Amino acid sequence: MRILACISDPELRDALDTAAERLRAITVEISRREKGTERDTIREVRPDVIIVEMNSGVDLSQVRAETVGSKIALLIACKNTDDCDRTITSTVDDWILLPTSPEELVLRIANARDQVRGDDAPRRREERIELIRYRELLYDRLTGFPTLPLIIQHARELITAHGELTVLYVNFVWYSRIEEIYGWQRLDDVLETTADAVRDFYRREHPTTENLMLVSHAADDDFILFTHLPTMPEVAERQLRTLATDLEKFLRQEIAERHGKEVAGMCGIYVGTATVFRNPKIRTERLIYRGIREAAAKARGVLAWEQTQKISDLEATIREGAVYMEYHPIVVTSNEEIYGFEALARGEREGLRSPEVLFEVAAEANLLWELSRLLRTRAIEEISTAIREDQFLFLNVDPHDFDDPLFRELDPAQFGFDDPRYIVLEITERTAIKDYPRFQEHLARFRDRGFRFAVDDAGSGYAGLGSIANLAPDYIKLDISLISNIDSNFLKQNLVETMVDFAETHGAQVVAEGVERREEYETIREIGVHLSQGFYFHRPKPVSEIEDQLAA
Repeated sequence: MRILACISDPELRDALDTAAERLRAITVEISRREKGTERDTIREVRPDVIIVEMNSGVDLSQVRAETVGSKIALLIACKNTDDCDRTITSTVDDWILLPTSPEELVLRIANARDQVRGDDAPRRREERIELIRYRELLYDRLTGFPTLPLIIQHARELITAHGELTVLYVNFVWYSRIEEIYGWQRLDDVLETTADAVRDFYRREHPTTENLMLVSHAADDDFILFTHLPTMPEVAERQLRTLATDLEKFLRQEIAERHGKEVAGMCGIYVGTATVFRNPKIRTERLIYRGIREAAAKARGVLAWEQTQKISDLEATIREGAVYMEYHPIVVTSNEEIYGFEALARGEREGLRSPEVLFEVAAEANLLWELSRLLRTRAIEEISTAIREDQFLFLNVDPHDFDDPLFRELDPAQFGFDDPRYIVLEITERTAIKDYPRFQEHLARFRDRGFRFAVDDAGSGYAGLGSIANLAPDYIKLDISLISNIDSNFLKQNLVETMVDFAETHGAQVVAEGVERREEYETIREIGVHLSQGFYFHRPKPVSEIEDQLAA
């Protein structure tokens, strides 16, 4: 067997070398940098299988055109599940998700060869697509957990064997906020961490307990666990409460360690429990579904109680001023010099550390103005003596703040800040602006006093082209979803380049948020983005560390 491989992944190279030995195959590597090499090599070598990495630079349509009718199999190596989805309905013969093993690669190569042999190849291809789709209904591809329809038989066997079944329903709140702020890739990472943590918890804490882990349906972000606690009912009840508390604590710790305290602070994790007892008069499946609903209701009850507690904590936070500020540097893209700082609020209490959670609770408790006043005062006060005269302070404000009489009278000099021209009011649209003419009147009065304006998270949520056109900001802060992986996404590059041209035409500057990798930085620098912000340059720090940084 002859295999042509266009691959750069070192682990895939090693797996292919081992697989080729087992298949007694001749492997020939195609350079993905030389135009036309694919066609010339295919004609010269006449391979049995071609392996190409998705997004490797090779023209897949050209390769496929060269192999149609030639019994040459095309195998695509994918780096994520979305690429796998695209291959299912394309003309490739099989795919493999990286990283992979030699054993898996041997099977995939053999399957790809089978796909192109015989007259029934089209029919077999349709059968394979249907099988993949059916499997996706039974397993959550992100976590690997089975769905409820698949596991129901195992649960029936568990309750039949022991006479009872314990259900734990793990409900996640505010996970959608992670997706809105950081993008779906970050949420997928957090969900994978959560799934791994659930497995680790049971391996460490309950290694001998028979249990089943699942999701109610594919792509769900709530987990269900079936287990059995072989003790007396009153003891089992205490064990359940302890189990739920320990699991919740363990999940929060794992997410904080892998994704940071800010992300962990946005993860509301609530565990509800129920015990199902076997009843010969009632269908077992119905008992199980009722147990799931009871556990889910208890999880929501815990959430409602904690929401009430959070409102009480927020009232105490405002009363005591229990917040602290961190400042995230914004740099000039061309030379990485510090242009200014964005003030980021943090609650001192564990459950209110994330600013998103702070404002969610404040909106529910009708305390938005009181919270905003505290944060503005603290943000300006703390940095007034540390910031240089030519540097800007970016201050997050919500459209609702402009209806607050005390905000409309904002005087930075009261807090030791000399010149309002170096304060940028960053419009964070948690809610839509409904009355633009009235809002523009508010902005005009602030502009007359010297304040500047920025539109935050442009390209996400309400902060679209309409806001930019109506607010005429001095700065356009591009959402992290536009900057993440921009080095490999030409559509994002074109969008950002268009935004830069627009900004320069109208006397504004573009700020790229969420720059985390050098490749992203180099790309936005080439495009001409004026200012940048992200972990690649600096992380948010308290003002004491900023003073040390400026002194250095």
